[in-house]
Amino acid sequence: MIGVQTGDEGKGVRGAYYVKRAVKLAIDGLNSLDSGKNLPLVWTLRWQGGGNAGHTVEIEGKTRKLHQIPSGILIPKAYNLMGEGVFYNPREGMQEILNLQSDGVDISQRNFGIASNAHVTLDYHVDEDQGDRQKKEHTSTGRGIRPTAVDKFGRTGLRFEEFLDRQTFIEVLRDKRFPKNFPTSFGSIENFVDSYEKEREFLAQFSVLQSDILNSKDFTYGIGEGAQGFKLDVDKGLYSGITSSNPAIVPFRVDTVWGVIKMYESSVGHDRPFVGQMHTELESVARERWNEFGTTTKLPRDLGWIDIVALRHAINSCGIDYLIGTCGDRLELMSELSQPVRLVVAYDLDGKKYSDWDKSFHNRRTLYRATPVFEEFEPWKVFFDKEKGKLSPNAQIYVDRIQELTGKEFALHGYGPGIDDVYEVKDALAAA
Repeated sequence: MIGVQTGDEGKGVRGAYYVKRAVKLAIDGLNSLDSGKNLPLVWTLRWQGGGNAGHTVEIEGKTRKLHQIPSGILIPKAYNLMGEGVFYNPREGMQEILNLQSDGVDISQRNFGIASNAHVTLDYHVDEDQGDRQKKEHTSTGRGIRPTAVDKFGRTGLRFEEFLDRQTFIEVLRDKRFPKNFPTSFGSIENFVDSYEKEREFLAQFSVLQSDILNSKDFTYGIGEGAQGFKLDVDKGLYSGITSSNPAIVPFRVDTVWGVIKMYESSVGHDRPFVGQMHTELESVARERWNEFGTTTKLPRDLGWIDIVALRHAINSCGIDYLIGTCGDRLELMSELSQPVRLVVAYDLDGKKYSDWDKSFHNRRTLYRATPVFEEFEPWKVFFDKEKGKLSPNAQIYVDRIQELTGKEFALHGYGPGIDDVYEVKDALAAA
Protein backbone atom coordinates (compact mmCIF):
# COMPACT_ATOMS: atom_id res chain seq x y z
CA MET A 1 0.00 0.00 0.00
CA ILE A 2 1.74 3.11 -1.30
CA GLY A 3 0.88 6.72 -0.67
CA VAL A 4 0.93 8.36 -4.09
CA GLN A 5 1.07 11.98 -2.92
CA THR A 6 3.13 13.62 -0.16
CA GLY A 7 2.10 11.35 2.68
CA ASP A 8 -0.84 11.85 5.07
CA GLU A 9 -3.16 10.11 2.58
CA GLY A 10 -4.82 7.87 5.18
CA LYS A 11 -2.74 4.73 4.58
CA GLY A 12 -2.97 3.68 8.22
CA VAL A 13 -6.71 3.34 8.67
CA ARG A 14 -7.27 2.01 5.13
CA GLY A 15 -4.40 -0.42 5.60
CA ALA A 16 -6.00 -1.59 8.84
CA TYR A 17 -9.26 -2.13 6.96
CA TYR A 18 -7.57 -4.45 4.47
CA VAL A 19 -5.71 -6.28 7.24
CA LYS A 20 -9.05 -6.84 8.97
CA ARG A 21 -10.58 -8.07 5.69
CA ALA A 22 -7.61 -10.34 5.02
CA VAL A 23 -7.86 -11.90 8.48
CA LYS A 24 -11.56 -12.60 7.92
CA LEU A 25 -10.89 -14.19 4.54
CA ALA A 26 -8.12 -16.29 6.07
CA ILE A 27 -10.38 -17.47 8.92
CA ASP A 28 -13.17 -18.30 6.48
CA GLY A 29 -10.75 -20.56 4.65
CA LEU A 30 -9.82 -22.57 7.73
CA ASN A 31 -11.58 -25.44 9.42
CA SER A 32 -13.04 -24.84 12.88
CA LEU A 33 -10.09 -26.48 14.63
CA ASP A 34 -7.50 -24.29 12.94
CA SER A 35 -9.54 -21.08 13.25
CA GLY A 36 -9.72 -21.55 16.99
CA LYS A 37 -5.95 -21.29 17.37
CA ASN A 38 -4.73 -17.89 18.51
CA LEU A 39 -2.08 -17.59 15.79
CA PRO A 40 -1.51 -14.72 13.33
CA LEU A 41 -2.88 -15.41 9.85
CA VAL A 42 -1.79 -12.23 8.05
CA TRP A 43 1.47 -10.32 8.18
CA THR A 44 1.72 -6.58 7.72
CA LEU A 45 5.06 -4.95 7.06
CA ARG A 46 6.26 -1.40 7.54
CA TRP A 47 9.11 -1.48 5.04
CA GLN A 48 10.62 2.02 5.34
CA GLY A 49 10.52 5.28 7.28
CA GLY A 50 10.76 5.51 11.02
CA GLY A 51 9.61 7.79 13.82
CA ASN A 52 9.12 10.59 11.26
CA ALA A 53 5.68 9.34 10.23
CA GLY A 54 2.51 8.25 11.98
CA HIS A 55 -0.90 6.78 11.39
CA THR A 56 -4.20 7.75 12.99
CA VAL A 57 -6.56 4.78 13.20
CA GLU A 58 -10.10 4.75 14.60
CA ILE A 59 -11.54 1.35 15.49
CA GLU A 60 -14.80 0.82 17.35
CA GLY A 61 -15.03 4.50 18.16
CA LYS A 62 -11.55 4.70 19.71
CA THR A 63 -8.80 6.71 18.03
CA ARG A 64 -5.17 5.75 18.40
CA LYS A 65 -2.11 7.45 16.97
CA LEU A 66 0.66 5.09 15.89
CA HIS A 67 4.18 6.28 15.16
CA GLN A 68 6.47 3.35 14.42
CA ILE A 69 4.24 0.28 14.72
CA PRO A 70 2.18 -0.88 11.70
CA SER A 71 -1.56 -0.22 11.94
CA GLY A 72 -2.28 -3.95 11.82
CA ILE A 73 -1.28 -4.13 15.49
CA LEU A 74 -4.88 -3.16 16.27
CA ILE A 75 -6.25 -6.20 14.40
CA PRO A 76 -6.32 -9.62 16.13
CA LYS A 77 -4.52 -12.43 14.28
CA ALA A 78 -2.24 -10.02 12.41
CA TYR A 79 1.56 -10.15 12.71
CA ASN A 80 3.27 -6.76 12.49
CA LEU A 81 6.86 -6.36 11.34
CA MET A 82 9.14 -3.36 11.45
CA GLY A 83 11.12 -4.20 8.34
CA GLU A 84 14.80 -4.11 7.51
CA GLY A 85 14.45 -0.78 5.69
CA VAL A 86 13.07 0.99 8.76
CA PHE A 87 15.02 3.39 10.97
CA TYR A 88 13.93 2.28 14.44
CA ASN A 89 14.22 4.49 17.51
CA PRO A 90 14.43 2.11 20.49
CA ARG A 91 13.66 4.72 23.15
CA GLU A 92 10.51 5.90 21.41
CA GLY A 93 9.72 2.38 20.22
CA MET A 94 9.74 0.82 23.68
CA GLN A 95 7.62 3.64 25.06
CA GLU A 96 5.11 3.29 22.23
CA ILE A 97 4.74 -0.43 22.92
CA LEU A 98 4.28 0.17 26.65
CA ASN A 99 1.72 2.92 26.02
CA LEU A 100 -0.29 0.72 23.67
CA GLN A 101 -0.13 -2.24 26.05
CA SER A 102 -1.41 -0.07 28.91
CA ASP A 103 -4.24 0.98 26.60
CA GLY A 104 -5.30 -2.63 26.14
CA VAL A 105 -3.52 -3.41 22.86
CA ASP A 106 -2.00 -6.89 22.68
CA ILE A 107 1.68 -6.68 21.71
CA SER A 108 3.95 -9.68 22.15
CA GLN A 109 6.43 -11.86 20.27
CA ARG A 110 3.37 -13.57 18.81
CA ASN A 111 2.22 -10.53 16.81
CA PHE A 112 5.11 -8.06 16.61
CA GLY A 113 8.70 -8.17 15.41
CA ILE A 114 11.62 -5.95 14.48
CA ALA A 115 13.91 -7.01 11.65
CA SER A 116 17.31 -7.89 13.07
CA ASN A 117 19.08 -5.85 10.36
CA ALA A 118 16.95 -2.70 10.64
CA HIS A 119 19.05 0.35 11.49
CA VAL A 120 18.72 2.06 14.85
CA THR A 121 18.17 5.76 15.48
CA LEU A 122 20.05 6.88 18.60
CA ASP A 123 20.07 10.04 20.71
CA TYR A 124 22.90 11.69 18.78
CA HIS A 125 21.00 11.24 15.52
CA VAL A 126 18.02 13.04 17.02
CA ASP A 127 20.23 15.80 18.46
CA GLU A 128 21.85 16.42 15.07
CA ASP A 129 18.48 16.43 13.32
CA GLN A 130 17.01 18.85 15.83
CA GLY A 131 19.86 21.23 15.04
CA ASP A 132 19.16 20.94 11.31
CA ARG A 133 15.50 21.58 11.92
CA GLN A 134 16.25 25.10 13.06
CA LYS A 135 17.40 26.00 9.56
CA LYS A 136 14.65 27.77 7.64
CA GLU A 137 15.18 25.82 4.44
CA HIS A 138 15.20 22.43 6.18
CA THR A 139 12.08 20.26 6.33
CA SER A 140 13.20 17.73 8.91
CA THR A 141 10.80 16.23 11.41
CA GLY A 142 13.64 16.32 13.93
CA ARG A 143 13.31 12.58 14.58
CA GLY A 144 16.86 11.67 13.56
CA ILE A 145 16.01 10.00 10.27
CA ARG A 146 18.44 11.81 7.95
CA PRO A 147 21.49 11.32 10.23
CA THR A 148 20.57 7.65 10.67
CA ALA A 149 20.40 7.22 6.90
CA VAL A 150 23.76 8.99 6.50
CA ASP A 151 25.29 6.50 8.95
CA LYS A 152 23.61 3.52 7.28
CA PHE A 153 24.88 4.32 3.81
CA GLY A 154 28.19 5.57 5.16
CA ARG A 155 28.62 2.15 6.80
CA THR A 156 28.93 3.58 10.29
CA GLY A 157 25.39 2.73 11.41
CA LEU A 158 24.13 0.24 13.95
CA ARG A 159 21.80 -2.61 13.13
CA PHE A 160 19.14 -3.70 15.60
CA GLU A 161 20.84 -7.01 16.40
CA GLU A 162 24.10 -5.12 17.04
CA PHE A 163 22.26 -2.67 19.27
CA LEU A 164 21.09 -5.61 21.38
CA ASP A 165 24.67 -6.77 21.98
CA ARG A 166 26.43 -4.43 24.43
CA GLN A 167 29.97 -5.17 23.30
CA THR A 168 29.21 -4.81 19.59
CA PHE A 169 27.33 -1.58 20.35
CA ILE A 170 30.41 -0.20 22.13
CA GLU A 171 32.84 -1.27 19.41
CA VAL A 172 30.75 0.28 16.63
CA LEU A 173 30.64 3.61 18.47
CA ARG A 174 34.37 3.52 19.18
CA ASP A 175 35.07 3.12 15.46
CA LYS A 176 32.75 5.96 14.52
CA ARG A 177 33.88 9.55 14.08
CA PHE A 178 31.26 11.48 15.96
CA PRO A 179 29.94 14.92 15.07
CA LYS A 180 30.39 17.66 17.62
CA ASN A 181 26.93 17.01 19.11
CA PHE A 182 27.67 13.52 20.47
CA PRO A 183 25.94 13.42 23.87
CA THR A 184 29.05 13.84 26.01
CA SER A 185 26.88 14.30 29.10
CA PHE A 186 27.11 10.53 29.51
CA GLY A 187 30.85 10.87 30.08
CA SER A 188 31.88 7.88 27.97
CA ILE A 189 30.72 5.65 25.18
CA GLU A 190 30.21 2.84 27.69
CA ASN A 191 27.90 4.99 29.79
CA PHE A 192 25.98 6.01 26.68
CA VAL A 193 25.54 2.37 25.65
CA ASP A 194 24.46 1.44 29.16
CA SER A 195 21.80 4.15 29.09
CA TYR A 196 19.98 1.88 26.62
CA GLU A 197 20.07 -1.17 28.90
CA LYS A 198 16.31 -1.15 29.59
CA GLU A 199 15.51 -0.79 25.91
CA ARG A 200 17.85 -3.65 24.97
CA GLU A 201 16.41 -5.98 27.58
CA PHE A 202 12.82 -5.16 26.65
CA LEU A 203 13.14 -5.13 22.86
CA ALA A 204 15.37 -8.22 22.50
CA GLN A 205 12.28 -10.45 22.50
CA PHE A 206 11.10 -8.87 19.25
CA SER A 207 14.19 -9.42 17.07
CA VAL A 208 13.36 -11.58 14.03
CA LEU A 209 14.73 -12.47 10.62
CA GLN A 210 12.55 -10.69 8.05
CA SER A 211 12.78 -13.43 5.44
CA ASP A 212 11.47 -15.99 7.95
CA ILE A 213 8.31 -13.95 8.42
CA LEU A 214 7.67 -13.07 4.78
CA ASN A 215 8.26 -16.63 3.56
CA SER A 216 6.37 -18.42 6.33
CA LYS A 217 3.59 -20.75 5.16
CA ASP A 218 1.61 -19.86 8.29
CA PHE A 219 0.34 -16.64 6.73
CA THR A 220 -2.44 -16.54 4.16
CA TYR A 221 -1.97 -12.87 3.20
CA GLY A 222 0.74 -10.26 3.51
CA ILE A 223 0.11 -6.51 3.35
CA GLY A 224 2.87 -3.91 3.08
CA GLU A 225 2.18 -0.54 4.67
CA GLY A 226 4.32 2.32 3.44
CA ALA A 227 5.08 5.52 5.31
CA GLN A 228 5.28 8.98 3.70
CA GLY A 229 4.36 9.14 0.00
CA PHE A 230 5.63 8.99 -3.57
CA LYS A 231 6.64 12.65 -3.78
CA LEU A 232 8.94 12.14 -0.79
CA ASP A 233 10.75 9.11 -2.21
CA VAL A 234 14.52 9.68 -2.06
CA ASP A 235 14.94 8.60 -5.71
CA LYS A 236 11.62 9.34 -7.38
CA GLY A 237 10.38 12.28 -5.35
CA LEU A 238 10.65 16.07 -5.42
CA TYR A 239 14.31 16.37 -4.48
CA SER A 240 15.53 17.83 -2.19
CA GLY A 241 12.36 17.99 -0.13
CA ILE A 242 12.29 14.24 0.28
CA THR A 243 12.68 11.64 2.99
CA SER A 244 15.67 9.29 3.41
CA SER A 245 14.03 6.08 2.21
CA ASN A 246 11.87 4.67 -0.60
CA PRO A 247 8.14 4.86 0.11
CA ALA A 248 7.55 4.36 -3.65
CA ILE A 249 9.41 1.04 -3.95
CA VAL A 250 7.98 -2.15 -2.44
CA PRO A 251 10.98 -4.39 -1.67
CA PHE A 252 9.21 -7.74 -1.83
CA ARG A 253 7.04 -9.70 -4.25
CA VAL A 254 3.44 -8.52 -4.47
CA ASP A 255 0.30 -9.43 -6.38
CA THR A 256 -1.53 -6.11 -6.09
CA VAL A 257 -0.30 -2.56 -5.47
CA TRP A 258 -2.79 -0.09 -4.00
CA GLY A 259 -2.17 3.61 -4.36
CA VAL A 260 -3.74 5.64 -1.56
CA ILE A 261 -4.86 9.10 -2.63
CA LYS A 262 -6.44 11.88 -0.65
CA MET A 263 -9.18 13.60 -2.63
CA TYR A 264 -7.10 16.74 -2.11
CA GLU A 265 -3.41 17.01 -1.22
CA SER A 266 -1.58 17.90 1.98
CA SER A 267 2.09 18.42 2.61
CA VAL A 268 4.50 19.44 5.36
CA GLY A 269 7.65 21.01 3.98
CA HIS A 270 8.93 24.07 2.18
CA ASP A 271 11.83 22.76 0.12
CA ARG A 272 9.80 21.29 -2.72
CA PRO A 273 7.26 22.82 -5.15
CA PHE A 274 3.52 22.52 -4.54
CA VAL A 275 1.97 23.36 -7.89
CA GLY A 276 -1.68 22.90 -6.93
CA GLN A 277 -1.63 24.65 -3.54
CA MET A 278 -4.88 26.28 -2.44
CA HIS A 279 -5.03 30.03 -2.09
CA THR A 280 -4.08 31.19 1.40
CA GLU A 281 -7.51 32.06 2.77
CA LEU A 282 -9.16 28.80 1.70
CA GLU A 283 -6.16 26.80 2.88
CA SER A 284 -6.29 28.42 6.31
CA VAL A 285 -10.00 27.68 6.78
CA ALA A 286 -9.69 24.11 5.52
CA ARG A 287 -6.64 23.36 7.67
CA GLU A 288 -8.47 24.25 10.86
CA ARG A 289 -11.71 22.50 9.90
CA TRP A 290 -9.94 19.34 8.80
CA ASN A 291 -7.34 19.41 11.61
CA GLU A 292 -4.54 19.14 9.07
CA PHE A 293 -1.60 18.87 11.42
CA GLY A 294 0.98 16.06 11.38
CA THR A 295 0.26 12.94 13.47
CA THR A 296 3.86 12.78 14.64
CA THR A 297 5.27 16.27 13.93
CA LYS A 298 2.15 18.33 14.86
CA LEU A 299 3.26 20.72 12.10
CA PRO A 300 0.57 22.51 10.02
CA ARG A 301 0.13 20.95 6.59
CA ASP A 302 -0.03 22.93 3.36
CA LEU A 303 -3.13 22.03 1.34
CA GLY A 304 -3.83 21.79 -2.37
CA TRP A 305 -5.75 20.06 -5.12
CA ILE A 306 -5.08 16.63 -6.61
CA ASP A 307 -2.24 16.92 -9.11
CA ILE A 308 -3.05 14.58 -12.00
CA VAL A 309 0.33 15.14 -13.70
CA ALA A 310 2.20 13.95 -10.61
CA LEU A 311 -0.37 11.27 -9.88
CA ARG A 312 0.03 9.66 -13.31
CA HIS A 313 3.79 9.76 -12.82
CA ALA A 314 3.39 8.00 -9.47
CA ILE A 315 1.09 5.36 -10.94
CA ASN A 316 3.52 4.61 -13.76
CA SER A 317 6.57 4.59 -11.48
CA CYS A 318 5.07 2.39 -8.76
CA GLY A 319 3.01 0.01 -10.86
CA ILE A 320 -0.24 0.94 -9.12
CA ASP A 321 -3.12 -1.48 -9.81
CA TYR A 322 -5.96 0.24 -7.95
CA LEU A 323 -6.57 3.55 -6.25
CA ILE A 324 -7.92 3.95 -2.73
CA GLY A 325 -9.60 7.30 -2.12
CA THR A 326 -9.74 8.99 1.27
CA CYS A 327 -11.20 12.15 2.77
CA GLY A 328 -13.72 12.85 0.03
CA ASP A 329 -16.17 13.69 2.79
CA ARG A 330 -13.99 16.58 3.91
CA LEU A 331 -14.52 18.31 0.58
CA GLU A 332 -18.16 18.78 1.60
CA LEU A 333 -16.70 21.97 3.08
CA MET A 334 -16.39 23.37 -0.44
CA SER A 335 -20.17 23.29 -0.82
CA GLU A 336 -20.53 25.16 2.45
CA LEU A 337 -18.03 27.77 1.27
CA SER A 338 -19.45 27.94 -2.29
CA GLN A 339 -16.07 26.95 -3.69
CA PRO A 340 -15.47 24.64 -6.67
CA VAL A 341 -13.55 21.40 -6.29
CA ARG A 342 -10.49 21.39 -8.53
CA LEU A 343 -8.05 19.07 -10.28
CA VAL A 344 -4.62 20.06 -11.59
CA VAL A 345 -4.72 18.56 -15.09
CA ALA A 346 -1.60 20.21 -16.53
CA TYR A 347 1.27 22.59 -15.78
CA ASP A 348 1.93 25.83 -17.63
CA LEU A 349 5.68 26.29 -17.68
CA ASP A 350 7.23 29.18 -19.56
CA GLY A 351 4.26 29.24 -21.94
CA LYS A 352 4.33 25.48 -22.63
CA LYS A 353 1.61 23.14 -21.39
CA TYR A 354 2.64 19.83 -19.80
CA SER A 355 0.00 17.15 -19.23
CA ASP A 356 2.59 14.46 -18.47
CA TRP A 357 5.69 14.31 -16.31
CA ASP A 358 8.82 15.57 -18.02
CA LYS A 359 12.46 14.76 -17.32
CA SER A 360 13.12 18.46 -16.72
CA PHE A 361 10.96 18.27 -13.58
CA HIS A 362 13.79 16.41 -11.87
CA ASN A 363 15.70 19.68 -11.83
CA ARG A 364 14.72 20.93 -8.38
CA ARG A 365 14.18 24.49 -9.66
CA THR A 366 11.88 23.76 -12.59
CA LEU A 367 8.47 23.25 -11.03
CA TYR A 368 8.73 26.39 -8.91
CA ARG A 369 8.04 28.22 -12.18
CA ALA A 370 5.01 26.10 -13.04
CA THR A 371 1.44 27.37 -12.72
CA PRO A 372 -1.46 24.92 -12.52
CA VAL A 373 -4.05 24.36 -15.23
CA PHE A 374 -7.27 23.51 -13.39
CA GLU A 375 -10.50 21.72 -14.16
CA GLU A 376 -13.31 22.75 -11.83
CA PHE A 377 -16.22 20.68 -10.52
CA GLU A 378 -19.45 21.39 -8.70
CA PRO A 379 -18.98 20.65 -4.99
CA TRP A 380 -21.09 18.09 -3.15
CA LYS A 381 -23.05 18.51 0.05
CA VAL A 382 -22.59 14.79 0.78
CA PHE A 383 -19.75 12.65 -0.58
CA PHE A 384 -21.20 9.22 0.15
CA ASP A 385 -24.97 8.73 0.26
CA LYS A 386 -25.43 6.09 2.97
CA GLU A 387 -29.10 5.55 2.19
CA LYS A 388 -28.43 4.81 -1.47
CA GLY A 389 -25.12 3.08 -0.79
CA LYS A 390 -23.19 5.03 -3.40
CA LEU A 391 -21.36 8.28 -4.06
CA SER A 392 -23.46 11.39 -4.59
CA PRO A 393 -23.79 12.48 -8.25
CA ASN A 394 -21.31 15.39 -8.04
CA ALA A 395 -18.79 13.27 -6.16
CA GLN A 396 -19.13 10.51 -8.74
CA ILE A 397 -18.45 12.95 -11.58
CA TYR A 398 -15.23 14.03 -9.83
CA VAL A 399 -14.16 10.43 -9.18
CA ASP A 400 -14.97 9.38 -12.75
CA ARG A 401 -12.79 12.16 -14.11
CA ILE A 402 -9.85 11.06 -11.96
CA GLN A 403 -10.28 7.50 -13.22
CA GLU A 404 -10.47 8.74 -16.81
CA LEU A 405 -7.34 10.85 -16.50
CA THR A 406 -5.28 8.18 -14.71
CA GLY A 407 -6.60 5.03 -16.35
CA LYS A 408 -6.97 3.41 -12.92
CA GLU A 409 -10.09 2.37 -11.02
CA PHE A 410 -10.86 3.14 -7.41
CA ALA A 411 -11.21 -0.05 -5.39
CA LEU A 412 -12.44 1.73 -2.27
CA HIS A 413 -13.41 5.14 -0.91
CA GLY A 414 -13.04 6.16 2.71
CA TYR A 415 -15.70 8.62 3.81
CA GLY A 416 -14.90 9.03 7.50
CA PRO A 417 -12.25 8.42 10.17
CA GLY A 418 -13.40 4.93 11.22
CA ILE A 419 -11.89 1.71 9.92
CA ASP A 420 -15.28 0.65 8.50
CA ASP A 421 -16.23 4.04 7.04
CA VAL A 422 -15.65 2.71 3.55
CA TYR A 423 -17.45 2.24 0.27
CA GLU A 424 -15.88 -0.77 -1.42
CA VAL A 425 -16.27 -0.50 -5.18
CA LYS A 426 -14.16 -3.49 -6.13
CA ASP A 427 -13.02 -6.44 -4.02
CA ALA A 428 -9.35 -5.87 -4.79
CA LEU A 429 -8.20 -8.05 -1.90
CA ALA A 430 -10.06 -11.15 -3.12
CA ALA A 431 -8.50 -10.61 -6.54
CA ALA A 432 -4.99 -10.42 -5.08
